[in-house]
Amino acid sequence: MAESGFSTPARIACAFAANFFVVGLATPFLPMWYEARGFSVAEIGVLTTVPALLRSAVAPVVGFWADRHASHRSTAIGLAALGVLAWGMLASSATFGMAMGALLIGAVSGTYAILVESIAMAGVRQSGHDYGRMRLWGSAAFVVANILGGVIAGRSGVGSVMWLMVAGAVATFGVIFLLPRGDADALPVTGARRLTLGDARALVAMPAMQVLLLAAGALQGAHGMFYAYGTLHWQALGIAPQWFGVLWAVGILTEIALFWWSRTVIGALGAVTLLTIAAALAVCRWIAMAFDPPLALLLPLQLAHGITFGASHLGAMHALARIVPPDRNATAQALLALVITLGLVLSTTAAARLYPTQGGMSYLAMAAMALVGLGACLRLGRLQAA
Repeated sequence: MAESGFSTPARIACAFAANFFVVGLATPFLPMWYEARGFSVAEIGVLTTVPALLRSAVAPVVGFWADRHASHRSTAIGLAALGVLAWGMLASSATFGMAMGALLIGAVSGTYAILVESIAMAGVRQSGHDYGRMRLWGSAAFVVANILGGVIAGRSGVGSVMWLMVAGAVATFGVIFLLPRGDADALPVTGARRLTLGDARALVAMPAMQVLLLAAGALQGAHGMFYAYGTLHWQALGIAPQWFGVLWAVGILTEIALFWWSRTVIGALGAVTLLTIAAALAVCRWIAMAFDPPLALLLPLQLAHGITFGASHLGAMHALARIVPPDRNATAQALLALVITLGLVLSTTAAARLYPTQGGMSYLAMAAMALVGLGACLRLGRLQAA
């Protein structure tokens, strides 16, 4: 349905775009901002992992609440408002403690993203919306943020990029109001019965759900070294800051192309096969990154990001839609976010210990994690065949 000539898929696409504009700035440039504030490598690891742990604990509560009360949109609005406060506090932080406090608030607010995903996948189930073509606008915004952040960091310093993140949080809060009213396109409460904790436990007990969560958590978690220290390592290798945004952007361009043709790809390969391809390529990518490839080789390796992240995300979302009962979608999205966060916490903690002494060789730990994900994908394929 359209509201004021603005279709539901377009409104959801705007919510994705606003969210990922901020993520596209924070992922490559927030570690640089931490370093500019004088935080040590160990402190950067803490600033990355502790808020992620809180987010992983809060996400299932948010998802269950939204499913139980069919309050996906209103809950997302409240969380996005909290995000404006968090980013404003972080930009003004002068000490490690102040930054941590702001990030903890931001960790809670960031769980609104699972509700956007839930509303999007409800549209896929109920109205035949194309998930990939909604989600690709998040990736496109990520690219724009990468390039814009690189230009601003090169000209004005990373502090200016932080204030752009604050502006992005404000824009996100405004855009969340575009989501469907009354959860018309979210998942309704089935009949008169509200979701119970027993329903959530039954969801976790499903073997296919358990294996999917392991696969997604391992594959997405294997990006932890890259997210936390990838930009800093490029800087240590002498690569100019202007290239950072470009290197991030080339991978997202592959991701956008995949999302644009996602319906065709999923129809031809299936969700589990797509996940398996992503896992195999991730093992190869992280092994190659361990040997500090030059810029000429970094470009094609970054193109692989469109598969190691994009295909694993797309495959997990479609596999989840087939496994999970419709009235538990936000809960399932929260569980997916939980295991991905735990995977990232595990890998980032390992990277924080390894990177100061091993440098780029720390990527070998990520390759091992991706190998675990590959094994889980193969197991999921056998379950699907059975």
